[in-house]
Amino acid sequence: MLPQIKRGLFVEQTTAQTWNLTSLYDGKSQSAELKNFMMDLENTIEQAAGQLQNYRGMDARDIKVLWEIINQFQTALLGWEQLDDFAICAYAENVADQSAIALMDDSAVLKAKLTSLQIELDQAFAEFTEAEWQIFTATDRMQAASFYLNKRRQMVKDRLPAELERMISALSVNGLSGWEQQHELVLTKLRVPIEIEGELQEVSIGQALNEAVNGKDRESRKCAAEAVAKTCEVHEDAVAAILNRVAGSRLAIYEQRGWDNKLKEMLEHNRIEEASIDAMLTAIDGNKDLYRAYIERKLKVAGYETAGWFDLESPAFPLSDKVDFGAAKNAISKQFHQFSGKLGHFADRAFDQDWIEAENRPGKAEGGFCASMPLAKESRIFLTYRDTYQDLITLAHELGHAYHNFILHDEPALAQQKGTSVAETASTFMENLVLDAVIEQTADQNERLAMLEIKIRDGLKYVVSVPNMFRFERKFYDQRADGMISAEQIKTMIAEVENDIYAGLVEELALHKWMFIGHFYDAEKAFYNIPYTIGYLFSNGVYEQAKQQPEGFPERYDALLRDSGKMTIEQLGKQYLGADITQVAFWRDAQKSLCSAIEEYLELTEKYWQGIE
Repeated sequence: MLPQIKRGLFVEQTTAQTWNLTSLYDGKSQSAELKNFMMDLENTIEQAAGQLQNYRGMDARDIKVLWEIINQFQTALLGWEQLDDFAICAYAENVADQSAIALMDDSAVLKAKLTSLQIELDQAFAEFTEAEWQIFTATDRMQAASFYLNKRRQMVKDRLPAELERMISALSVNGLSGWEQQHELVLTKLRVPIEIEGELQEVSIGQALNEAVNGKDRESRKCAAEAVAKTCEVHEDAVAAILNRVAGSRLAIYEQRGWDNKLKEMLEHNRIEEASIDAMLTAIDGNKDLYRAYIERKLKVAGYETAGWFDLESPAFPLSDKVDFGAAKNAISKQFHQFSGKLGHFADRAFDQDWIEAENRPGKAEGGFCASMPLAKESRIFLTYRDTYQDLITLAHELGHAYHNFILHDEPALAQQKGTSVAETASTFMENLVLDAVIEQTADQNERLAMLEIKIRDGLKYVVSVPNMFRFERKFYDQRADGMISAEQIKTMIAEVENDIYAGLVEELALHKWMFIGHFYDAEKAFYNIPYTIGYLFSNGVYEQAKQQPEGFPERYDALLRDSGKMTIEQLGKQYLGADITQVAFWRDAQKSLCSAIEEYLELTEKYWQGIE
């Protein structure tokens, strides 16, 4: 099938599927060079901390000294980011590597010291008068980092005195962070009995969920989903207590800081206004009927009289074709080159210099990610490539992150810091670039429907699933302010938000999903789900403009990525898209690509619908 695709996009070729970590540090997690680097990094942090203490004790402060301290902080920040991501890479390629686990622990210790230095720097920034601060941040040395510095200075004003913030940080080890770790421990130890290839096996919750979503047939998916529910019922009270403590700890901190808005921290992290999020959710609600129409049609075409949550991602039109790694490389390179030579050459470099770990082998971590190596000005990409179209899209997604890193690596460290939402800009854009090309070149109707399902399924995660969990989380935090919430009450909240879209379509809801969505338990980032919807739709807004105004767009696109560490999302939208993202219109337009795919799907499946009726 898909003969014209194989002649066009996909050409099989042999390509290495393992990355090269030794070019960064010979010996990987046991590298002597890396150990020396860590010692130097610790010394840099301690030296900067000592200089900062002396600076703040001066009667007449020398701005040149502060410049030097900030430079040292930036050096340490880039060093720690490379160390931490390298440790994650070393562990991901071999989860049994005890040296990599120890390296991650060492990285966490250095992060705590770096955070302490950051808190002291913030206090130094707060001690400037407004006039002094304007002069300081306008200097050539500080101008590129002025956005970050201004944000940090404002954050100090919104927080407690430094000694109390340090106390909160110290207490969180056995408080907020401790509860996050406890959740990870509980989930890690959960075992779910499911039947795989005729044999009853005790598997992890992650494996069981994968079987429930991707099992070979509906009966196996349904059995896995039921087994997950039964296992979760046994542990739901314990996990509910953990979720209550995570939220309670966070609410207590907010109360001490005098914060009334529970979204304040999330808005800060993502550099976005609440008005923009409200406009986005309103725009999503405006397409709810269309999204429901797709879900209903897909379930009917698949032949389900009654449906469960485990049916939602199961394809009604499975893809029989495979796309090997070499063919994926060829397809991605072709589409990236068509967008811009710079992007295409970057992708070729990532493949040719072995930045990508894609081999399907035991002993690896699950999932996919892109790691930034800012000192080396490189990235590393991790996934397990199993020759599916979804793997092709994941690879394009992670290469998007790597390209974003590539653009930012020439900026000062403080201008490289970007929010979670804008971090998805390049990755989602590259997904669209590759997936739309595949769909466009697919003539066979069933194959085209299968590719449309991939695009729509991924989109509905961001415009249905994630917003639902955001609404649940807001409701949970509102009620948690009045006291503890039982597991039964939590399940009722889940049912209420899920039925807003699934009522009459899905009878068996995943009422325990709050137990295994790790973002709910994240100690550092509150309301950590919704940034992915923001990023997905903002990127789609960028993609729409690329189609409508292609002339000179690659250069504007690179500039947008370059400024992603220097602007709010509202500023990026205005500067590079001419859009006001606090208005519903932007977010409505950002859904056009997804809505068009759904409308085509509904049109192509009309004959199936009529046949069922």
